[in-house]
Amino acid sequence: MAAKHEETRHYALATALLFEGGRAALSDCGFTIERALPDEGRIEASAGVNWKSFGEDIELTVRDGAVHARSSCKVSTTVFDFGRNRQNVEAVFRALESSLARLPAGRPDTIVGVVPAAATGRAPVPGELTREVFVSYAWGGESEALVERLERAFAEHGITVVRDKQALGYKADIRAFMERLGGGRCVIAVIGDKYLRSPHCMFELMRVAAQGNFQDRVFPVLLDDAKIHRSVDRVRYVQHWEAEIRELDEALKTVSAADLKGFREDIDRYAEIRRTIAELTSILGNMNTLSPQMHSESDFAALVAAVSAKLGAQD
Repeated sequence: MAAKHEETRHYALATALLFEGGRAALSDCGFTIERALPDEGRIEASAGVNWKSFGEDIELTVRDGAVHARSSCKVSTTVFDFGRNRQNVEAVFRALESSLARLPAGRPDTIVGVVPAAATGRAPVPGELTREVFVSYAWGGESEALVERLERAFAEHGITVVRDKQALGYKADIRAFMERLGGGRCVIAVIGDKYLRSPHCMFELMRVAAQGNFQDRVFPVLLDDAKIHRSVDRVRYVQHWEAEIRELDEALKTVSAADLKGFREDIDRYAEIRRTIAELTSILGNMNTLSPQMHSESDFAALVAAVSAKLGAQD
């Protein structure tokens, strides 16, 4: 059986609009659409030959608010696809969700964002209005305790907080969730020292920045131990990531150079964090944010108001 990857995501959106969005997403990704069958809710496309494979077949199926994407290698004997099929599926969903995020709020057949099916435990009803905000944070301690209080405060205002521990099921793709978070219309980043030294947290923050409109979409909450307001303090985080790169690089020199793909990707990721952390922390440090204590005392009133305004605005 040929190598493949498939995934289903749910959207509170009319089927016809999802179908057209899926067709546009495939084209935006550079895939060739072979057949589009609206009555069956199916779109068939293909990807060309590249150094990773002899091409892939991509199929989108749209039904009752669910979009199922499947990518499989054209050559049936292909066992290893070097992640190509997963990349195809993730690229289609990124393109689709980027398009959906630009839809005007308030239309009866649209929402802004993705319905967190894992969190709600049910498929959404087409046309149902869902308001949500993603949260990027470091697990444990003050950060997670603050997120739990924040989650209750937003729920009282009808806004769903999408966080990894609730939205990710067993064996779910963590990297795919990070990509999804990065494209969120509103992202609350609870930033402390632990966050700025975490590869997972920093990857989420970089994905938000990569999707554009960083200052408009990110809503930071700075913990007291996040020392980013002075240049000399921000330099220490650059030094931390340089040390992480050196340590991993030195460790790799002690083993055979064969089959080190995953480790090399980590070095590349650390290097990207090192390259961007100075700029990102400078932007965050220049924002007028309230202290965690002020947020808690007001039950996050200012944060809820800012996110609500963003969710209700037309981009």
